[in-house]
Amino acid sequence: MVDSMRQANPVDDPIIGSSGCDGPVGSRLERFAAAISNRLDRDPIDPLSRAGSFMRDEPRDFMFPSDPSSTPDLSCATGQIMGIWRLGEELTVRQPEVGSGSRLFAAQPADSQGSPRFDYVLKTASGDTSAARQILATVAAAGITHPNLIATLDASTSGTSPYVVMPRLEALPLDQRIDGMSAFTLPVALWMTRQVAQASLAMHESGWIHGDIKPANVLVDDRGHVTLIDLGFAARIHSPMPALFRGTPDYASPELIDGSTAALPGMDVFAIGKMLWHSLTKIVDADSMLVGNTAELVEAMLEPDPSDRPSCGTIVSELLALEIDSLGSHIVPARRRRAA
Repeated sequence: MVDSMRQANPVDDPIIGSSGCDGPVGSRLERFAAAISNRLDRDPIDPLSRAGSFMRDEPRDFMFPSDPSSTPDLSCATGQIMGIWRLGEELTVRQPEVGSGSRLFAAQPADSQGSPRFDYVLKTASGDTSAARQILATVAAAGITHPNLIATLDASTSGTSPYVVMPRLEALPLDQRIDGMSAFTLPVALWMTRQVAQASLAMHESGWIHGDIKPANVLVDDRGHVTLIDLGFAARIHSPMPALFRGTPDYASPELIDGSTAALPGMDVFAIGKMLWHSLTKIVDADSMLVGNTAELVEAMLEPDPSDRPSCGTIVSELLALEIDSLGSHIVPARRRRAA
């Protein structure tokens, strides 16, 4: 638990250290990594050092009955009806930070009995206060729509098991999708990151931050379409953040871990920057100048002061420009070879 709560040091990061980034591309990236690391380490933050303040009493905006017998029994949920939905198999989530009270089920409309299709996912919280708050946050932010943001199709905050219903996506988490590619190139890395930034921008323009952007919350289908999922940590911009840190330290900004400010869009920008930075360590066949330009953008996104980070709108524009330039570097040489 202690190890999982420590903030990742970019220089000592196992991904960076074992990436095998040699030559001009790797050395350029490593220099930027060292520079970013130095900036982040000027005032190192250990989440555990704030354990005392984390444990302050929190607002009791939603509580479950303490008596377990008063909550629905989902131990054998297949076929059970929740609202207008029939539950199917329970889905496995490879995220240890998901609270024990959060459970995912394949679902179908209740009137579809006998149909083999379960095209929806129902996320419920049973007997766990933290999980319930995540459901409520998802419901509160459900009005935001964007092609790269998970849609909330139905929800219930009544009773002892609130739930949300989403489409079931045929997609993989970002890290798994990248690892399954025979060649992960810079244009693809920029394209996928831009889609995440577009979803985040839609949230910011609607007055919300996502609050937990990380590879596990970025699903990529086999055509490369990205969907940002899990709005359980969404918060209104400038609203007070919870006293207890809830998120993923490896991708959380210093001010989010420190709990020193209200919810800020820069928190999402920092997380997207960390994801892009890790993606850069996995690319192949890239122009060193374009990688350097991308690394400069990453450095700006990881500025320690959130007011110094670019907005998501600026990031989307810059990623698109870099994406076009990097596509050109892949296409033009191929044309020249054919002409020869």
